[in-house]
Amino acid sequence: MNSPPSHPGRTRSAPRHCLRRIAPAAPALAAPAARAAPLQVSLTEIQLPLYWPAALGVALLLASGIAILLGIRLRRTIEDSDDLVESLRSDNRSVYRQLQAYHRELSARERDLSEARETIEQQRREKADLQATIDHRLRRPLDAVHSTLNLLARSGDEGAAQRVSIARRQLQTGLQALDEIRHPGEQEVATVKPSAVPPGGAGLKVLLVEASAEGSLLKPLEARGHRVQRETDGIDGADAALRDRFDLILLDSRLPLIDGVEAAGRIRRGSGPELPIFAMVAGLRPGDRERYRARGLTGVLSRPVSDDRLQQLLKWTLGRARKSAGRERRPRPTRLLNNSTLMRQRDTLGHLPFAELLSDRTASLPRKVTALTSALTGRHWLDAAKMARALSASADEIGLEAIAARLRSLSARLSIDSEREYCRHQRTELLKLMRSSVQQLKAWREKNVHTERTLE
Repeated sequence: MNSPPSHPGRTRSAPRHCLRRIAPAAPALAAPAARAAPLQVSLTEIQLPLYWPAALGVALLLASGIAILLGIRLRRTIEDSDDLVESLRSDNRSVYRQLQAYHRELSARERDLSEARETIEQQRREKADLQATIDHRLRRPLDAVHSTLNLLARSGDEGAAQRVSIARRQLQTGLQALDEIRHPGEQEVATVKPSAVPPGGAGLKVLLVEASAEGSLLKPLEARGHRVQRETDGIDGADAALRDRFDLILLDSRLPLIDGVEAAGRIRRGSGPELPIFAMVAGLRPGDRERYRARGLTGVLSRPVSDDRLQQLLKWTLGRARKSAGRERRPRPTRLLNNSTLMRQRDTLGHLPFAELLSDRTASLPRKVTALTSALTGRHWLDAAKMARALSASADEIGLEAIAARLRSLSARLSIDSEREYCRHQRTELLKLMRSSVQQLKAWREKNVHTERTLE
């Protein structure tokens, strides 16, 4: 079959019958094309601004920087924690070594203490054996000799009586030497001449300063009819001795706050050389008597004090009291004011400013002392200690010497748990001392401070 001839220069068109066949299928083919056409247009026509990628990059950089900084800080924190842990471990090892050293030292001291107790117990047994031997071998024969001499004295022979008197004196010397052997290490009383107690005479006034109630001389002294004031530390003992007058002072060599030697020095400076002051020493050693006497004490007693030695000391003190009984014994006035401090403050500040200072202090100090006693009543120990320190400084500034010393002592004792209740019981005495001090200060101000106006 031959095809129709083609003409050059013309486009060959489809047959009409083909066009008629394609026309019904055109809508079906156009529908997918229409659906695909919008997607192709949106992908090609979307335009993103440039600053969004830049902002995202900056955010990523900041996040990375923060992460790096946090990592560096975390590493530093870990390193510091490791250093702190190592330091704590080192401190712990050091404390553990110190505790071990303290434990070893404590064990050694316990061994020494145990050995010392055994030695003391052995010495006690030896002393008891020695005293029993002396009583059996020496004292009884000497007592028999004394009885024989009494029989010879009653014989009526004049020559025998003279010889008996000589023998009695010799025997008395032997008995005194025997007593010294029976009580080794105690106070030497050979030079103390006991005097007879006056019939119906009043007892002695004794200041007893003891650190502990164990082995106290309070009951033995009171049983003999003497008036006893007992203190428990060196500061209160010295203050009591300077406030009042005593016939005899007995104090332990070891005391809280200040020791017995320093307390005796304060008492001696304020009372003179005549007041008998005896130290009580546990474990007296050779040379202690001379050392204590060189520091101003009258003598030394060995702890525990025997009844014989105590009785002999009291007889000697009563003899001194009997010699001075004919003289009027006026109580020494209590020194509440320091005149030199008052004069110096007056001359430094001038009369009128000093008078105003005195008026302010005389009005405020009693109120503050009342507040202090209230703190003691409520057992607010720390507040009371602070108030006592501040009040002592204020009292010292205007020359109230006695109340300032008492407040310093109170502040020091409040730091000791066992002394706080004692401080609480001193409230009434503290208020009385404050009132007396203020009264004397007002009297001094009227005489020695001249102002143009009257102070209230």
